[in-house]
Amino acid sequence: MRSVAFACLLLAALMVLGCASMATQTKQYENVDAMLVQRNIDGIIAQIEAQKDKAYKEKDRVIYYLDLGMLYRYKGDYNTSNQFLTQAEEAMEELYTKSVSKAATSLLLNDNALDYFGEDYEDVYTNVFKAMNYLHLNQFESAFVEVRRINDKLSFLEDKYQKVAKEYGSAKENALAYEVGSNKFHNSALGRYLSMIAYKAEGKPHDAKIDYDKIQEAFKAQPEIYTFAIPDLYDPLGQMKEPTLNVVALVGKAPVKYERELHVKTLPNQILVVYVDKSVADRVYNWPGINPNYYFKFALPYIVNPESAVGSVEVVISDAAKPIPLKKIEDIGNVAVQTYKIKEPVIYTKSIIRSVVKGVAAELAKAEMQKKNPGLAGSLMSFATDVAVLASENADTRISRFFPNDVMCSEIPLAEGKYNVKVNYLDKNKTPIFSHDLGEVFVSKRGLNFVESWYIQ
Repeated sequence: MRSVAFACLLLAALMVLGCASMATQTKQYENVDAMLVQRNIDGIIAQIEAQKDKAYKEKDRVIYYLDLGMLYRYKGDYNTSNQFLTQAEEAMEELYTKSVSKAATSLLLNDNALDYFGEDYEDVYTNVFKAMNYLHLNQFESAFVEVRRINDKLSFLEDKYQKVAKEYGSAKENALAYEVGSNKFHNSALGRYLSMIAYKAEGKPHDAKIDYDKIQEAFKAQPEIYTFAIPDLYDPLGQMKEPTLNVVALVGKAPVKYERELHVKTLPNQILVVYVDKSVADRVYNWPGINPNYYFKFALPYIVNPESAVGSVEVVISDAAKPIPLKKIEDIGNVAVQTYKIKEPVIYTKSIIRSVVKGVAAELAKAEMQKKNPGLAGSLMSFATDVAVLASENADTRISRFFPNDVMCSEIPLAEGKYNVKVNYLDKNKTPIFSHDLGEVFVSKRGLNFVESWYIQ
């Protein structure tokens, strides 16, 4: 009896250890906020590389590529950044295709055990920041290619999850219908802005005007995305005697994921789904043939748009008396939240089905164990089963760490010449919290006059 009991306890422990791959790894991010304040990008990169084999499994390689791609941007190494961001983009496309083809057979697997093919905002902004990198490298044609990729991806978002939902719906275990959320994001003002300033630099004002108009349209047609006032931008067809200096600031921490616990109670031919935090009302679904009085739990991820320590950003040109404010052109955190709503119903339905099917199977197995092994042995086997099921029901909170939350910009008319440029970050009380000295910048009548600053807090 003792050997059986010990074996059961060992089985439970091994099951928990086996489920460790279903937990999101975060050790690689210890102390990175402090290092970002210190602008110690090399230290963060070294820490990530040291944790690579433990924190970034093969199924998590997209996050590894994204993290390093953004960190090398902050270093100003735009070529290396684009190499990693390109690897991220290629992996996201490959793994999405793989997820569609294997959706039906992976229905009962926890999402943490599957390959991570990226959040949609990560996929889109990979191209945005590649385009920005190419502008720094004066490779305008490559930047235009990235902007076109942004537009192509945005037009595909809803269809993307229709395909996933269709494949999940073909699994024999399904008892519920899949739905897909609607896409509210069709046009990136930031992507259009990058294209506009590149066309202006090339001396193509009519092409730039198309992007200028698309920026106006983005704000008017997408109120859920652009919840703030449109920044002041100069019409490319306007008569301007002086060139403009384009200043961009990346601000705030990246969107993060948390998990929300849900409970399921089975009723005669129905199930009741309850959000523990009451963020959503209880829901009842028909499930023909299911027996009552089973209780299960599972967890869902949700995305949070963190509040930044920065209240405003301003630029000072050669110690001018009056700082020039930067205005928000993109709220990446809000885009992350809004685009997640497209696939959220699919994840929700899949999680319910997985929880119920696994839970019922576990209850039946437990009953059989106790029947064949009465007493302590059967109880310990049941315990081991419960431990394994609970350990495999955590939310997939994987997400990249180093995207900014907001992007701010300003177009400043200046005569041709050299200027000292400083970007100041202030809190909501207008108290300075960081000043980024960009040094001496030459503003030319021809070409692109583009500088970038960042404060990821």
